[in-house]
Amino acid sequence: MAKTLLACSFAGLITILVIFASLADGAPTSAQCATNIPIKNWASLGDSYSNIVGDGLQDYEALMANDQCLQGKAPQYLSDPDATISQITSQQVPKLKSNTNFVTISAGANDVGLVQILDACVYNWIGSASLSCSQTLSDAASLMSSAAFGTTWNGLLTRTQSVLASNSGKAYVVGNAAFFDETTPQCNTVSLAAYGGGGQQKYLTNAVRKSLNELIHRYNWWQHYLITKYNRAKVPGTDILQYPIQFIDPDDRFNARRFCRIGSAGTGSGEPYTWFSDGEGLKKPMTQSPYEKLKPPTTCNANGGWNDYVQCRMAKAIQKTSYLALTPSGAGTSLNNWERIFHPKTSGEDLTRDEIVDQIAQGPTLSGFNLRILPLGASITAGFGSSDGNGFRKFLYDTLRKTNTVSYVGSQGTAPLLHEGHPGWIISDVSNVAGPALRSRPNVVLVHVGTNDLLTNNAIDQAPDRLGALIDHVLSIAPDAVVLVAQILPSSRAGQFDNFVTFNARVASIINQRQVMHKKVLKVWMPITTDDLQDGVHPTDAGYNKMAQAWIKGLQRAADKGWIGAPVHV
Repeated sequence: MAKTLLACSFAGLITILVIFASLADGAPTSAQCATNIPIKNWASLGDSYSNIVGDGLQDYEALMANDQCLQGKAPQYLSDPDATISQITSQQVPKLKSNTNFVTISAGANDVGLVQILDACVYNWIGSASLSCSQTLSDAASLMSSAAFGTTWNGLLTRTQSVLASNSGKAYVVGNAAFFDETTPQCNTVSLAAYGGGGQQKYLTNAVRKSLNELIHRYNWWQHYLITKYNRAKVPGTDILQYPIQFIDPDDRFNARRFCRIGSAGTGSGEPYTWFSDGEGLKKPMTQSPYEKLKPPTTCNANGGWNDYVQCRMAKAIQKTSYLALTPSGAGTSLNNWERIFHPKTSGEDLTRDEIVDQIAQGPTLSGFNLRILPLGASITAGFGSSDGNGFRKFLYDTLRKTNTVSYVGSQGTAPLLHEGHPGWIISDVSNVAGPALRSRPNVVLVHVGTNDLLTNNAIDQAPDRLGALIDHVLSIAPDAVVLVAQILPSSRAGQFDNFVTFNARVASIINQRQVMHKKVLKVWMPITTDDLQDGVHPTDAGYNKMAQAWIKGLQRAADKGWIGAPVHV
């Protein structure tokens, strides 16, 4: 299918890159690229995020094609803006050429009803007939956690991998970036709604922005979890680098570049440092009829994907109210401008490209650093249930010290594997005792905490904020430290799983807020499913091993950012 500017998803949630597996270690030079990534054929599958951007210029695939490692390797576009995951699996994957060994896929936006969420929470296309924001968000969360959704995603991963198996393909799943700075005040009285009559205006309040960000982080979490389950079934060992599908998260690259960012006027529409497309195009008069593509309200498909839904809702909106009431400025607009909203601009697509290429290049092994590490948390940090009682700490120590100088600090354990992990403790308990260990001035702090807050139902809605306060406490004593914050491991104990998903989704925003303030705080994805737990909470030895590898990936990312300095002399 040719590229189209007709439709878009909610900034396109998930992108999968399937690429030749034999990637050499080390950042590539232009001379190495052809050897490291011998692309035979590259195809772009999925929904609108794989073939459209907010300013209508270049998407990340086009930018990747111009990268030194992918020079001249333009993709074969097969995407359909209205495609669901099942339709991508059944209609697009079979069209892959036999020598295809690099595929980009965007999938899931049409499945979880993101265009309906936009209508309900932002656009309000038909006023009182629009859907409930809270209900659509709840429905999306329920769908993500359903067995059917997991089965559908597993089908796409399985079918794609089977097509590419003869070419030793490896998949890179790229998550989405949240759209808003949810803490700033200037958007609380800003609206992008099409219809504001009868007191029904939709404003971008802190609460609305927080809810929409949480949705994005929740979706990313589910994709990572489902991918991890798939990998675990495909690869019996513990080496996560051998997994056929890798998850890539570009979210923190958008910090200070989101809607409603600090220093922006309103949403930041039209400003060069806002890297999503919002309502700027809605304010520009058009020379042609703006709704010439709309289908009649009596025949349009309100149950279709993004393109069908937008056209149908806007057709019904015209039927309901006057033309001028449809735009925030009262000026004409185009269907394309409405459909581009919330997509990254080229500058945002460039960030996504950078994250993807960095992961493909597999930068050099962490080497030459002096690491003074504080493992901080509760029983998982302590290594509860592991055969040697050290959990992830020994594997991490043994691996890092091959190429670095490594020491642990803390009041618990035995040297050299010291730590500050206290079984059964909640976040506030850990914060209360962290001071002495922090005064040892670690330059790296590994944080995995919050499990006991959730298991004991300890004011769980406020738990992410308590973790944020703990991070601030750490940095108040050791301001030079890099703080790696784990997405806490899931729990299979009755009634707990969804609480862990929600906690992790909200913590992602907590971390972003600190990065905007120039704090060296990073999120670390843990490749653990409930199948890696021995008692519904604590990992098996193999699970602890995977945790150590995830910490190493986090350290490498911090090093790539230039964040790791020498420990302060004490």
